[in-house]
Amino acid sequence: MIPGCIPCLVQMAVTTARATKADDKKVLESARAALKILSEGDFKNPAPYFSAPILQKVCAIIRNQDPFKDAKATSNRIGLRLADELARPYLAQAKDDRDRLLRSLRASIAGNISDYAVNPDLAGKEEDKIREAFNLEFSLLDFDRFYDRLSRSKQVLFLCDNAGEIAFDRVLIEEFLAAGKRVTAAVKAGPALNDALLEDAAQVGLDKIEGVELITTGQAMMGIDLSEAGPQLKSAWLKADLILAKGQANFESLAGLNGKIFFLTMIKCKALEAELGLKKGSAIFISGETFNEQFDLS
Repeated sequence: MIPGCIPCLVQMAVTTARATKADDKKVLESARAALKILSEGDFKNPAPYFSAPILQKVCAIIRNQDPFKDAKATSNRIGLRLADELARPYLAQAKDDRDRLLRSLRASIAGNISDYAVNPDLAGKEEDKIREAFNLEFSLLDFDRFYDRLSRSKQVLFLCDNAGEIAFDRVLIEEFLAAGKRVTAAVKAGPALNDALLEDAAQVGLDKIEGVELITTGQAMMGIDLSEAGPQLKSAWLKADLILAKGQANFESLAGLNGKIFFLTMIKCKALEAELGLKKGSAIFISGETFNEQFDLS
């Protein structure tokens, strides 16, 4: 784990408690619980691995198992509306299928701004932030390798990230389907901040798209601990010819892997900015191979 992640994990506990208007006593108790879990944890693990025990403890303290439920529903409504208003017309301007795929990646990354872990004050500002992010350029763009890999693939595994964001991911997934690919989309098995669950996927219509198999990771945590993932995800991982992992937590927890995985995320914290030399707020789309050639996140 990067040392700079420690205060962010404590802040995650505070943000979660405050999402339910908890009093100061419960907010402080939540922060103390996070500090205790961190003090007893194995820092060889990436930061997202600590999210499950911390969030489980905080939710017990505030007596609310899904503190961001209402915020997620709002994000889904905003995402659906803006995907229709911004993403689909943007794709319609593509000069060919290759350009359309690149545009769909750009549309998908715009939704990654819908993150209450790093933007606890996002409520009321989400639409404006997405509009700003829609003009984001990639700092790293491993598109040629992706285009080649996708052309040789039949089965794609899409690891979803946040609610709201998945409305933009749906646009990208539809491009995979149009290219004749089969897609498995994985959401979290239980609440983890505002990460997408099955109900969120249903709210943006992912469950009704022919050719998409909707599964869960088997975990309620930010990112994925592949060794402890559910059987559905492990099976889909093995069957996939290409894996697209969305969001920083998936990036942090899976970045050491080579092979068929590609990461699509914004750099959302100063700790990762310092570690990788990539500016906070920048967007990256990078394969596991390219990442391991250029960086070390061990």
